[in-house]
Amino acid sequence: MALSIALLRTMAARLGLAAPIQLVAASLLVSGCNTGVSPPDPACPGCNVVLISMDTLRADHVGTYGYGLRNTTPNIDALATESVLFENAISQSSWTRPAHMSIFTGLYPSEHGYKALRDRARLPSEVPTLAGVLGKSGYQTAAFTGGVNVAAAFGFDNGFETYRTNGKYFRDNLEDTKFWFEQEMSEPFFLFWHGYDAHTPYLTDPVDRLSLELAESPPKRGLRSFCQKMRDSPRVRRYKAEYDGAIHRGDRYVGKLVAYLKERGLLDRTLIVFLSDHGEEFLEHDRCFHLTTLYREVLHVPLLFVGPGIEPRRIPDTIPGSVTVAPTILDLVGIRDHALPGPSLAQFIAGGRSDVGLAVSETERSEEHGQGKGHVRSLTTADAKYIEWTTRDETAYFDSTNDPNETNPLGDSADAKPLAKQLATWLELHPRRVGDAGKAAAATPEDKELESQLRSLGYMD
Repeated sequence: MALSIALLRTMAARLGLAAPIQLVAASLLVSGCNTGVSPPDPACPGCNVVLISMDTLRADHVGTYGYGLRNTTPNIDALATESVLFENAISQSSWTRPAHMSIFTGLYPSEHGYKALRDRARLPSEVPTLAGVLGKSGYQTAAFTGGVNVAAAFGFDNGFETYRTNGKYFRDNLEDTKFWFEQEMSEPFFLFWHGYDAHTPYLTDPVDRLSLELAESPPKRGLRSFCQKMRDSPRVRRYKAEYDGAIHRGDRYVGKLVAYLKERGLLDRTLIVFLSDHGEEFLEHDRCFHLTTLYREVLHVPLLFVGPGIEPRRIPDTIPGSVTVAPTILDLVGIRDHALPGPSLAQFIAGGRSDVGLAVSETERSEEHGQGKGHVRSLTTADAKYIEWTTRDETAYFDSTNDPNETNPLGDSADAKPLAKQLATWLELHPRRVGDAGKAAAATPEDKELESQLRSLGYMD
């Protein structure tokens, strides 16, 4: 791929890379940016943007991604029929805070530094964000979220004119969202809508239990307690059923929001992006919950783009499912003058091809009290998966073609060495670009409330 020195200098300046031109070129190739290729014409120029994130939704429990055991997601499935759907979107982390930080900044965890629960510093205001870029481009920006790991305290409110949290779930914020539309909204607008509906403790309403034919009442013991004391794989099916019920409840409220947008006549000029930040574990690798590992069940997430000018299609390629979101949205609505890095999926959405072909993910959880295994990073490609437990100096390699669920590690395989080298090169080219994420401000009453909310969702470190 031939690139002019002038073009490389321009792209390096946009990405904020102070490096020799040769290094910049290598970075662009390894990162999967669409180097040397002009973005396609905007599919939805000037469109409103609605970004919906259902926290903790693993792709393989979504109907349109092949889940057939229960009808968990009728509204998301209906949305998918009109969307460009990415079948193999891989999150940049296995828990909420770092994954959403990547979604909003286009930065990988290695670059923004948010990996562990202790990383609680506020994102510096000078770091470009999706909301900030849209706001400067004339968009009214608002967010109604479940808070906790996307709380304003971490800087997720950067660039938003309105950032509200009335509770952890979609339904807690639906009426406030409608009020904003009726009393405050002006076009074009950017709305971020987030809820922990699929997150533990897997709450359901009677209508969800009836629709999915679940037991009359949920188990008396929570999933975390069950996994710590029982580790009985057949009995975990009961908790998967509760998880499905919680997904169904979240899906109902996604349907309510989309129906409201339609009622207001906004769908013909609005880009809707539906995604999740990470999945959930049910003893596939001897653990429940998420955050600790980087296996497929916690990294494979749904990612849909729906809007005027977008022709529905399914894309099987493996792509990064977090860092691509912001630059793709900006390309689709026609905003090119911005400083957000990360590869864009606009070429795919326009029906073309792209060299986005690998996904790097990271997480970190303390080894104290058996909670985690320290710092972990992974590289996912179309046919392979490579994981490094850097704290323990351990690695694993999986042949994804023959072992898609990553159950048979091939640690001594010669095929692992090129992946290890590729990941090492990638990390050299994606160093920390944000200040110390682990440096938290002095404790406040709000911090104590945040700590309580973290514990309510199962974050115990």
